[in-house]
Amino acid sequence: MSDSYQPTTRLRRLEVPERAAIEGASLRELERELERTPAGPEFLDITYADTHRFPPDSWVLDEFVKAASGAGMTYTPYRGDAGVRRAVAEHAGSFLGEKLDGDREIILTPGTQAALYTALSAIVEPGDTVVLPDPDYITSERSVRYLGADIHPVPLLWPAGESPRLDLEALAAGLRKNPKLVMLSHPNNPTGAVFDPAHVAEIAALIADSSALLLVDQLYSRLVYDNKPFAHMMSEPGMRARTITTLGPSKTESLSGYRIGLAVAPPEIIDRMEDVMSVAALRCPAYAQHILARWLDDDADYVAKRIGEYQSLRDVSLAALGEMPGVDVRPAGGSAYLFPAFPGIDATDQEVAIALKRDAGLVVNPGYQFGPRGRKHFRICFAQEEKAWDAALNRMAEVLDKFPRV
Repeated sequence: MSDSYQPTTRLRRLEVPERAAIEGASLRELERELERTPAGPEFLDITYADTHRFPPDSWVLDEFVKAASGAGMTYTPYRGDAGVRRAVAEHAGSFLGEKLDGDREIILTPGTQAALYTALSAIVEPGDTVVLPDPDYITSERSVRYLGADIHPVPLLWPAGESPRLDLEALAAGLRKNPKLVMLSHPNNPTGAVFDPAHVAEIAALIADSSALLLVDQLYSRLVYDNKPFAHMMSEPGMRARTITTLGPSKTESLSGYRIGLAVAPPEIIDRMEDVMSVAALRCPAYAQHILARWLDDDADYVAKRIGEYQSLRDVSLAALGEMPGVDVRPAGGSAYLFPAFPGIDATDQEVAIALKRDAGLVVNPGYQFGPRGRKHFRICFAQEEKAWDAALNRMAEVLDKFPRV
């Protein structure tokens, strides 16, 4: 290839070449191999939810059409329509337990992924250190490395029969390195772990006693099971002025295709994020923004039904996985994911993912995508049509049963 078409240094960082020593290839090389693998005859991508089985609330399309028909602005400010931001401030403030200023503390973004990347771009510089749980969301490490920063990993611990927690000693050690940022997802993606409020307070106390900012992805914070209490990081003592919280309706409310999300942050961070937006996406999709004016407002019954349906699917999945020899899984406290481990199966993440795609027609996320501690796992999204999901679990069991045991 001509030197003119060689990947930039930033793009080479997205490969996470450091992992090649562990996995035998860079992340993108492994993923391209998986992408090239032909799918079996019964195809189901279980890396995301079935939004046909679980559609948005009935009013969503009406609000979008109304905005697109002339009621909404076409060119909004970079941080979003002012009226929508004020409505979001009221509703998100009630959800987070904090009074928010829609003009100064909220920015609307093209999905929560854009909120994360825009925040990182506004904060992180080459050579900075970012503290990150292991495992964590699929793009977190890649985005940090793309921006030239270093990762200090903190193990996510979840022994059988215990509540999930971060390794606080490792977190404290990371904070002693004077990192620019601590970044985490809560509920955790990929595991579905939800931290007890007491543990959230422990995490927050360590961060509040440091110079680091906190970027917390709370995309799944409405989707919590078993009536479990959920504590918001920004509401902990000393955290309001140093926390960036990303939220959005793409998952619980099935609005992924509308590409809308947001960040709540101190005014100076929002200003920086707006600067990034001005040279990246310019703005969140203008007509879709208006859906956010009603989001978090009058959908308690809708969300309660969604949680009940997903929890039933989670429990069915746990029961089925629990019967598969060599497989071990923890019950997600939130999100729509499970992260089964397969300590008793003699295979790598890649071998399992390729076999499930080729022989069962199931696309899963191999665990290495989420960090070194994700190895010997795979992530599945159980938010699927019930009959199709039952059949998928049966095919999964058949394929896994063909591997030799450890």
